[in-house]
Amino acid sequence: MKSSIKSRWIKHILLVIVAILFLFSCIIIYSASTRYYNSAELTIRARNSKSVDTFFSTYNSADPDSFTLGAYKFVENFLYRDIMEVWVIDKNGKMIVSSSGFNVSTSTQWEDYELALTAPDNIGVKRQRLDSGEPVTAMSYILRDDAGRNYGAVRYLISMDEMYDQLFIIVLIVLVAFILIVVLITVSGMYFVSSIVNPVTDICKTTGEIAKGDFSARINTEHEDDEIGQLCSSINNMALQLSEIDKMKNDFISTVSHEIRTPLTAIKGWGETLKNVNYDKSILDKGLDIIVDETARLSVMVEELLDFSRMQSSGMKIISRRFNLSELLVKSVSFLNKKADEECIALRYTPYDGEDIYINGDPDKIRQVIINIIDNAIKYTQKDGIVEVKVEIAGKHVKISVSDNGCGISKKDLPHIKEKFYKANNTVRGTGIGLAVADEIVKKHSGEINISSEISKGTTVEIVLPADNKEEE
Repeated sequence: MKSSIKSRWIKHILLVIVAILFLFSCIIIYSASTRYYNSAELTIRARNSKSVDTFFSTYNSADPDSFTLGAYKFVENFLYRDIMEVWVIDKNGKMIVSSSGFNVSTSTQWEDYELALTAPDNIGVKRQRLDSGEPVTAMSYILRDDAGRNYGAVRYLISMDEMYDQLFIIVLIVLVAFILIVVLITVSGMYFVSSIVNPVTDICKTTGEIAKGDFSARINTEHEDDEIGQLCSSINNMALQLSEIDKMKNDFISTVSHEIRTPLTAIKGWGETLKNVNYDKSILDKGLDIIVDETARLSVMVEELLDFSRMQSSGMKIISRRFNLSELLVKSVSFLNKKADEECIALRYTPYDGEDIYINGDPDKIRQVIINIIDNAIKYTQKDGIVEVKVEIAGKHVKISVSDNGCGISKKDLPHIKEKFYKANNTVRGTGIGLAVADEIVKKHSGEINISSEISKGTTVEIVLPADNKEEE
C-alpha cells in the first residue's frame, strides 16, 4: 500500500485536511476562551470608575479607622455583589472587608495586587485560583492620595466557574464536530478513492489479460457515465477491435497461405510435368504460360505484402512527377483485358471526352491502385458480367470510376471494406490488403476512394485525385 492511491490520499490530502481542521478548532477554542476572559475583565473594569476615588476621598486616608469605616460602607453599598466579589485592602496589603463576609488567608499571593502597585494606571488584572480552588479573574485598583501615596486598594473578583462550564461545552461541541467532520471526510474520501481504485484495479487486471492475448476479457461497465465508465467502455471497445483484428489477421494468414500454395502447386506440378514428358511444343507452351502467369500472380501478391509492410512502418515512398493519366488508364485496362476475357466478362473503358488528363503523382503507385480496383471488380463479377471504367474532370479533380454488376457489398461490410485484412467475401481469392494499400496510396496523393454498393446489383468505386492539366513551362 506504500505507493497506492489510498495511501497517497491519506498522506497528502486527509492529513492536511485533519491538520487544517485541528488548527481551525484550536482557533475557535482560543477565540472563545479569549472572548470569555476579556468579557470578565471588561465586566470588572466597567464596574470600577473614578467614583471609587471620589468615595474614598471623603474619608481621611491618613486615619486607619476612618479608612476602615469607609471600606465597610463601600462594600455595604456595592451594587454588583451578585456577579462579583469586592474586597477593600489597606495600605499594608491586608484585607479589611469583603462582600462575601469571609476572611481570606494571606498566604496566597495576590498577583493582580502586585501588578497594580507598579502599573501606571494603578490597575492590575490576573486570572488565578483561590485557596478554595475556584478560578477567578481578579482586578486590583490602588487608591492613592494627592501626593501619590498608596493608602489602600479595592480588589474585584469575578468567578470563572460558569464561564469555564460554557467554555467546556464549546470545546466539547468543537471536538465532536471535529471528529464527525474527520470521520465524514474519511468515509466519503475512502468511498470516492475506492470508486476510482477498484475500477482501476479491475482495468489493470483486464488489460493484463488482454495483453496476454485473451481478447474476450471485458471490464464491468456499471460505473455510470463518468470518465472511469468511459475508459472502461473504450478498453472494452479496444478489446473487441483487437479481437476482430486478430481474427482478420488469422484469416489473412490462412488466406495468404492458401493464395501462395495455389500458384506454387501449379508451378511445381507443371515443372514436374514438363520435366518428365516427351517434348511437345503445345504442352510446353501451355505449361510455361501457366508458370509465367502464376509467377506474376505471386509477384503481385508479394508486392502487395511489401507495400502493406511499408504502409505499416510509414516507409511507403511516393516519387511524384507530372504524368499522363489517360495513357496510364488505357495501358491498365489493356493489361486486364486478357483476364476479363478468360472470365467471360466485358471490360469497357470510356475515356474523357476531351484533352488528355494530367496529374502529379507516382505513376507506378497509381497504376497499382487502378489495376487492384479493376481486378477486384472482375473477381466479384459473375460470368457474362460487365465492368466499366470511366474518367472525367470535376472542377480541380479527376474522377476515375470502376463499376460492375457483380455480387455487391452488404451495408454491414461496406464501412469496413477498406480496412486491412478485411474481406467481405471469403469465397473469392485475395489477401484482403489490396484495397487498404490502394486507399493509403490515394491518400498520399491528397485524394480519396469512395465506394457505393448494393447486394446483387453491383459496386462502384470512385478514385478522386487532384488534376493538373496546366502545360509545363
